[in-house]
Amino acid sequence: MHKKVERNLATKMLALVLAMILWLYVMNEQNPPIDAAFTVPLEVRNVTTDFLVADAPESVRIKVRGPRNVIAGLQGQEIKSFIDLKGLNEGRHSVKVNAVLPTNLELAEISPDKVSLRLDISVSRRLPLTVKTAGTLVAGIRLDGMTPAVEEAVLEGPKTAMNQVDKVLVTVDLSGKAADFAMEERLLPVDQQGREVEGVIVKPARTKISLALSQEQVRKTVDVKPAIQGDLAAGFSLRSVTVDPVRIELRAPAKLLEKVDFVYTEPVNLNGVSRNVEREVKIRTPEGISASPATVTVRVQVGPTGE
Repeated sequence: MHKKVERNLATKMLALVLAMILWLYVMNEQNPPIDAAFTVPLEVRNVTTDFLVADAPESVRIKVRGPRNVIAGLQGQEIKSFIDLKGLNEGRHSVKVNAVLPTNLELAEISPDKVSLRLDISVSRRLPLTVKTAGTLVAGIRLDGMTPAVEEAVLEGPKTAMNQVDKVLVTVDLSGKAADFAMEERLLPVDQQGREVEGVIVKPARTKISLALSQEQVRKTVDVKPAIQGDLAAGFSLRSVTVDPVRIELRAPAKLLEKVDFVYTEPVNLNGVSRNVEREVKIRTPEGISASPATVTVRVQVGPTGE
């Protein structure tokens, strides 16, 4: 009886082993292990706030191996990659790339398995804005002034990049402009050759700039004509009226001066005058025109009538 029980147990064990072998065979045939590759973001761990990481790739490629049904349902975000910068100081380093996988997957390959990066000290500084113009205004228009909304910017970035920054540049396009205008432009950190320095953050990133335009001023020399009014004293008559200087310079936009060949003085009042008069009077100019000098001397000679 005892031997019969032993034979039955041995038979059952053999059957169980054969069943497991058959199951593994079937599973391997029906759900074989396969490879799959994923591009995943590279996480940076244990870097202090005093440092900035430069030159590290944003992602790496990870190849995994696992059952086909598991691979088919796998989401890329289930796979993680990271580098650990704990204890590293300023400078260049070669750092191992680590992977975190679901438990039923096997790591086949990480590419690259090491990354070269640089740890830079994070610094900040303030710089005034340098405004540069590009393009050409409409003919006869000139630029009178540019006023940015902010006068300086705050720069933040790695020390090696910040050391390259010469100025914060704002470029304004004047092409075809004929009247006052305003625009919002980007602030660029540039080196001494005017090239943008990468890796530097500028705050604010953009600023509004107001520009004042006017018509270009031209000069023109014209005659001065004296103006008189009123009646001399009884028995006296006008002998001569002269001005000094006889010609002055006018300044104004070209269109305003096109038809101006002379100007008058302010009137000299001769009411009741019985002797020579010398007075300094202003020049009368149309609106938008300025005179140099702005005053002249008018000399009036009078004498008894009949002499």
